[in-house]
Amino acid sequence: MKEIDLSLYFEPCPFMEAANFYQDSTKRLGHQVEKYTVKERFPSLEGASVVIIGLDESRGGCPDESGSLPDRQHCNGADAVRRELYNLYAPQGLGKVVDLGNMRCGKRVEDTYFALTEVVGCLLNQKSALILLGGTQDLTYAVYQAYARMQKMANIVTVDARLDLAEGLGADENPLDSPISHTNYMGKMAVEPANYLFNYMNVGYQTYLVEQEAVSLMDKLYFDACRYGLLQDDIRDAEPYIRDADCVSFDLNVLKRPESPANPWARPTGFNAEQVCQLARYAGLSKEVDVVGFFEYYPFFERDNLSAQVVAEMVWCFLDAIRFRCDDHPLSATGMDFKQYIVPFEDSEQDLVFYKCRQTDRWWMELPCSDEQRQRYGRHCYLACAYHDYETATEGNVPHRWWNAVQRIK
Repeated sequence: MKEIDLSLYFEPCPFMEAANFYQDSTKRLGHQVEKYTVKERFPSLEGASVVIIGLDESRGGCPDESGSLPDRQHCNGADAVRRELYNLYAPQGLGKVVDLGNMRCGKRVEDTYFALTEVVGCLLNQKSALILLGGTQDLTYAVYQAYARMQKMANIVTVDARLDLAEGLGADENPLDSPISHTNYMGKMAVEPANYLFNYMNVGYQTYLVEQEAVSLMDKLYFDACRYGLLQDDIRDAEPYIRDADCVSFDLNVLKRPESPANPWARPTGFNAEQVCQLARYAGLSKEVDVVGFFEYYPFFERDNLSAQVVAEMVWCFLDAIRFRCDDHPLSATGMDFKQYIVPFEDSEQDLVFYKCRQTDRWWMELPCSDEQRQRYGRHCYLACAYHDYETATEGNVPHRWWNAVQRIK
């Protein structure tokens, strides 16, 4: 992508000018993050391990509306999260973190998508992890477009109570012909002719909130989804999904309503704060995750800053985990020791090959790829997995995610 002047896309955060917007200890994040304010010039990205961006774009939440939105539909909670985040003590070993302020909204929502794609593309080239705060979740589409422009195959994970494939569309409607919104943006990605979406993975969907047609479409496209109910016993089962991701997109509707009052679609059932913080930590641990977004925060519905506090703690967990990132991918790891496990199948010429990294105790499955496929898909020829996937194979059953991945590369 061409070089751009990032400062043109942002405006400083006025609330950070206040003398006491965070407490005085220099060990708090508010003192350690380089911020864009009226008094401080646009920060340098050189050496930045993490970049934070605030987003106010809300028009994707009601695509049929024109003009101004009522207060209840504004998804501009980035500053509320910052107030909570910057009062937390900085994680140990924190690298350089830069807050670029809030991105300006375009005249049309499509202009905002275009601008965010430009900004994300620039930051991907900087090799900095990117945190997006605020806005509606359809902005994930603009993030994906940055990968598509780079012609890079990407895995997108949504942590969401819904699948956001084509909700509200008629049976004969094509997502490409409909305005993009926070309920159909993933469907638009999936059916684009020039497609760089290797896999869409959902973590946390609730069956009674999802149309059967959406579940059928996931199966037809060989995408992966892990129901909320399946993760209640052990949230660690979500780790391989997130480890494989390039972008992780959180919708606050995935939380229980008492812990996410600022999302009007949150339900009595859902993840608790500890569980979503663990998921954010998994994103921080994965060297593949370039972008993590925290969307669908509506300040109009907030109570006692509860949602802002939860998101701030999720961001903190992501920041804390980044220092532990390591490359234990079988294709690219150096200095790592792997143990290979081969599981034969009597009725198939194809063995299942597993790798376990001795240093990190993490597992991978190798896909049966030709040389041409290895050239095209690169790291995607290995699939993050867990020990129970190996157990499934030894019992004579093909792991479902392995089967889906094999179908996608055909």
